[in-house]
Formats: sequence, C-alpha cells, structure tokens
Amino acid sequence: MYQPITISTYTFENTISGNYLYVDKTDYFHRLVREQNGIFFLSRPRRFGKSLSVSILKNIFKGNKELFKGLNIYNMPYDWKPYPVINLNISQAPCESAQILNEGLCTLLHKSAEENGLNLSGQKHSGLLFGELLDKASKLGKVVILIDEYDKPLVENIYAPHIEEIRQVLENFYINIKASDEYLRFVFMTGVTKFSKVSVFSKLNNLRDISMSEAFATMYGYTQEEVDRYFGDRIDGLADKNKVDRIEYRQKIQKWYNGFRFHEDVLTVYNPVSLGMFINEGGRFSNFWFSTGSPSFIFKVLKQQNIDFFDTLFSPVDSVILDSFDVANMQAAPLLLQTGYLTIDRVEMLMNEPVYYLRFPNMEIETAFEKHLVSSIEDRSLDVVTSEIKLLQMALVKNNTKDIERILRSHIAAIPYANRSNMEENYQNIIYSVFRLLGAEIHNEVHMNNGRIDSVIVNRNHIYIFEFKMDQPAKVAIDQIKEKGYAIPYLNDGKPITLIGINFSHEVRNIVEWLEEEMA
Repeated sequence: MYQPITISTYTFENTISGNYLYVDKTDYFHRLVREQNGIFFLSRPRRFGKSLSVSILKNIFKGNKELFKGLNIYNMPYDWKPYPVINLNISQAPCESAQILNEGLCTLLHKSAEENGLNLSGQKHSGLLFGELLDKASKLGKVVILIDEYDKPLVENIYAPHIEEIRQVLENFYINIKASDEYLRFVFMTGVTKFSKVSVFSKLNNLRDISMSEAFATMYGYTQEEVDRYFGDRIDGLADKNKVDRIEYRQKIQKWYNGFRFHEDVLTVYNPVSLGMFINEGGRFSNFWFSTGSPSFIFKVLKQQNIDFFDTLFSPVDSVILDSFDVANMQAAPLLLQTGYLTIDRVEMLMNEPVYYLRFPNMEIETAFEKHLVSSIEDRSLDVVTSEIKLLQMALVKNNTKDIERILRSHIAAIPYANRSNMEENYQNIIYSVFRLLGAEIHNEVHMNNGRIDSVIVNRNHIYIFEFKMDQPAKVAIDQIKEKGYAIPYLNDGKPITLIGINFSHEVRNIVEWLEEEMA
C-alpha cells in the first residue's frame, strides 16, 4: 500500500501525522542548522515547498526530534535544543494599503508572541512591535526567526501607486533583524523574488543568499533519482494502466515536468506539486502548476514594461542581472528566472565573465506560459486563444497557408491599441508564441553560420521557412531566405519546402503582405 501524496499540507506535523509521503530532504536542513549563527535567504518559485521547509525548520528548533524518526537528520549530530521561534508567514498579512499591511504584521507578531508564551504592548507600529517581540523573546534564549513569503506585499502591489509606502513598511519591519543580531541563533527567509531595494538585503552584511548555491540547488523539487526511488513503482503502474511502454512513459513525464535548474552544474528537478497532481490524477498530462495559481503578476510586468519576452529567451544574460529584481528598473530575466517560468540552460564564458542562457523548464511551463502570454497581449480569454490555436493546427495539418495567414492576422488584430506602443515586440511575441503552441516541430530564431532564420515549422509532410520584415516588401524576406541558404539544412528531409515572407506594417498594425514561394 502506497503512502498518500498530498499537495495541500504545508506543515511538517500534518505531513508526518497523516502518513503522507515525504521525500527526505532533511540532510539539507542539517547543513543549515548546524551553523551556530546562520542567516539565510532562499528564493524559489511558488509551489516548490517553501512553506513546508519553514515548518521543518520550526520543528527542528523546537526540539521535536521524534517527528523526524526514520529520516536522515534523526541520526545526524545535532543537540535538538529548543529555542524561541518567531515564525511569520507574511502572505497572511493583508496588504491592500500600507496601513492595512502594518496592522496585519502587528497581528502576526501578537500571534507569534502567544506561541512563545509572551505578551506584547499595544504598540501600533509593526517595526517597533517586531523589535519588542525580539527583545522579549531573547530573554528565553537565542532567537530563531523564520519568515515565509517575505515579498508577498511587494508582489501583490507591483504597480500600485502606494508601492513605495508598502516597501517602506517592510523596510522598517525587516531592519529589526540586523538590529537584533546579538540575540539571534538562526534566520531563514523565503520568497519568490529577491527585491534589491529591501533592507534585509542591503543592510544585513552577514546574510547568505543560497538561492543559486550549488550546495542547495536540489533542496527543493525532486531529482530524477528521487522520482525513481519514491515514485517509480507508481509510475510503472500508471504506464501499465494506460497501456503504454514504461520507458517511453517515463521519458514523456520527464519532458513534461522535469527541467528546473537552480545552478548550472547541478541536476534538474521536478516541481513537487506538478508531479504529485499528475500521479493523483491517474497519470493525466496537464498544466497542473499553472492551475494552482494565477500568473497574472508576471504578465502584468511584461505588458507594463513592454518587455520582449523572446529576446530574453534567446539572448545571453549577465550573472549580475540575475541576482535580484528591481521594481524601479525591471528586467525580464531575473523576474522570469526567479518565478520559475524560465530556468538555466547553460553558462558560457564571455571575456572571462560567465553569461547565462535561459530556457523553459519543461513542456508544462512552455505551453501554459505561451497561452497566457498570447491571452495577455491580446486581452482575450484563454478559451478563445486555445480555440484559434486548434484551428491553426488543423490548417497546418492540411497545409492550408491561406487559413494560417488568416488566423495569424486575427491574432495580431486582437492586440488592443493600448498595448501597441511596442508593436514590433508584441507582434513577434504573438507570432512566436502561436507557432510554438502548434504542437509541430517548431524552431524559432534558428542560428546559422551566416544569419538567423525567424521561424521554421517542420510538419509531418511539409516544411515552412518564415522570414518577418517590418515595413519592407515581403520579397525582401524571400530573397534573404534564398541568399543566405536558410533552406539548405532541410533539403535532405525529403519534404516539400515553402518559403514565406511576411511584411508587417507599423501604420496598418498588421500583416500587409504575405508572399509564398515553393523550393524547386
């Protein structure tokens, strides 16, 4: 009988008492707690187990050793001494305004004081009240601070007019950690993003950011070895139930759900929620990670900043840029990497400095993200976008280029006028995203020794080579394909090749010329 898999239990106590399956990661926690004065920050995308990890640390520092019986840390050298623990989940504090956030933080502090048998004054300033709690808790012993989702108020108010007031409340709140350094045994903070202008990063000189640390890169998520060890029999059972080859089934699961990498030299991992839901749903492939929460924050930033998403996907990124996320100077790379929509593909050295190339982690993220991207740019529902993608797939199967042209025009025409200030990037994002969603073999921005093909679609019985131009005749695009030999790598495929040149007009704000030519 298998242990049940839960995706809705966020406390370690409930995981153990409910006999739920827990993939043993406690050796990572031992590395953290064995340090006598550790102050750590770790960012991970949502639904990667951050809240559970905070709960694990809380139970370690409360001395609840018996909860860990049978796990790696149980027999590791550690004194299991209980400490006063201030455990704050910032997402539980309402943050519609700075005043409401301040009140919510005060409520969390009073609750934490009660858990430690302490009483606080009627102080109404959350920063001062946090200082009071730390002072009183320190009388009980060295203090442990665990803060989950430290950044939620900033994420929720990313473009709100009062964002600076929200940031100031958090600044005054978190500064207490540095001020109380002499009282502290351990600090651990988690969030989705690393905001550069928050006091915890600018003023804590001894804070260690382990988000991209090789030693902790697989602390969250499941490696392939862990999936095989903890879930292998279930996966084989699902393959048998669905009457598919076991090896091919595992390869498909890897393609759909594996692929997150948090250090360039470390193994990739699966998102725990996606894999758990996949197994609980009987092996049905679906976009589970997106279904557990709206990614509207991401697309709000991309749209507001007129960010060319595919430029980020195809271009190298400096390591300094990836380090943090600045609200005042937003860049797509750190935002998309930290939130999990892109991950590290590879690292190359450029002038003795490392540059990173990013990619989608897996098929689940890629297909769902691009549908949401198209829906966001066009301000149309996902249902409408999905329906048109299906029509485009049918046109592609039938090699009906007239319908392909008509549907692409429809997508571009759907972009609201308000979203057209950066029309060229929106146009390219729409075209690339729609093509990638077709399910055929798609290659966008194909690099060759003498140029870069805009897009190639390899169908079951046909190949299409696209070149896009802005306010230039479509014939220029066709001539470029031929002059640079873009079709040469595909000549041995034995399939008909159609060259398609597209001219997009700034004035008309759509495709104004579509020219086709068959390769002889």
